[in-house]
Amino acid sequence: MLNQLRCIRAERALFTLFASATLTAAMLVTSPARAAPVTYEQILAAPDDAQLNLTYARQQVVTGRLQQAAAALERLLLQRPNWDSVRLFYGIVLYRLDDLSGAIRELEILEGRGLNPDQEADRVKYLARAVKKSQPLRITSRFSLGGRYDTNPGRVSDAVTASTGADSDSDFAFAARSRFRIEADLNNGRRDYLFVQTNGHLREFFDIDRADLIHSRARAGAKLHFQDGSITPYGSYSSVWLQQERFRTSFGGGLDASWTLNSQVTLMLNAESIYQDYETTSYSAVGDLRDGWKYGGGFKFRWRPSDSMTVYAGADFKTKEAESDGFSYDSGKLSLAAQKLLGMGRYVTMAASFARTEYDQPDTFYSNTITREDDVFRVRASTGAPLSTILAGIDLPDQLGGIVAQVGATYHQQNSSIEDLDIDNFSVDLMFIKRTTF
Repeated sequence: MLNQLRCIRAERALFTLFASATLTAAMLVTSPARAAPVTYEQILAAPDDAQLNLTYARQQVVTGRLQQAAAALERLLLQRPNWDSVRLFYGIVLYRLDDLSGAIRELEILEGRGLNPDQEADRVKYLARAVKKSQPLRITSRFSLGGRYDTNPGRVSDAVTASTGADSDSDFAFAARSRFRIEADLNNGRRDYLFVQTNGHLREFFDIDRADLIHSRARAGAKLHFQDGSITPYGSYSSVWLQQERFRTSFGGGLDASWTLNSQVTLMLNAESIYQDYETTSYSAVGDLRDGWKYGGGFKFRWRPSDSMTVYAGADFKTKEAESDGFSYDSGKLSLAAQKLLGMGRYVTMAASFARTEYDQPDTFYSNTITREDDVFRVRASTGAPLSTILAGIDLPDQLGGIVAQVGATYHQQNSSIEDLDIDNFSVDLMFIKRTTF
């Protein structure tokens, strides 16, 4: 019976994934066919060919290789310093590389140089953005709105659906995320700064109330740089609401650290100590028995084999010391993720993780004799592109064209020593993301 149930869910998941793939394909459509790409060997063979270098730089930008594009444009400007359209292009590439001082320098050189109206508009726009991002006080935000579809949002176990003969209920949800961050430079010549950041997450299902979630979190701290890396001590506070009731409040602090091992590899470390305070709710009378400190730490490697590719691999370890040993546990998690930039603002991400959690004693709500052990596997794929790329034939205002449309698919599976906690869920989501710098 369980195998039949899993087959039905797999067929439904594949159908939903096929539907999302249709939108994904539309987002990845490239611009009209271009000539054969210029190779670096051709550049070496003809380093003084201005048009060849310009074509090469444009192709590198389209494929997300911004460092190579900047190098080609710099060579062009050494040969022809009065080629204003190329200098404008170079200034924009430097901005995208986050070389703000370089971008400001190049864009200010072009002031009063007789650019056409469209070029002047781009110069003013990117100069304003670079100046704003380089201010000693920076405010940025990110808002995401959209929807999702889950095959099992209520996390009903396979055992329950098999015994009752009923399938788990699927449902659609409204989803929203937000991030608001303030940074203030310390002006000590080391790029150190203070920060305050808030994050919010809302998930409201149409029918399955038990899956409704509101999660808010705030962090404040400082990022301190040294020669080959940085450390970031912080304090944090968070609150989780389930089914319109406060479920948990957490507070504590931690430390992030990073070291640049070479031009491609960075090591990132984290240690955190958080106190979790649970509430008694209409759907859970456990409350204070779950209260206690959670300690964690982990490491992650970031590998950038090229400007357009980033790979992450890491491990995390956590231990919870709850009032009741039935809610105390140790856990470990392995994760792997990659992001590929496809040019024109397009990207693809893939992520997978495996986590194992072992509880200290049986949870009598489920069993008096069996100690709970959970294995959780999660895999996600997503792709996105700005509306200006997706709707390339339409002249959109900058504020609208800069919105990123993202489609994603996630599979979550939990295998537990407690049969009633064997759970799987497949979801797809479509989000519209807007970033703003104040």
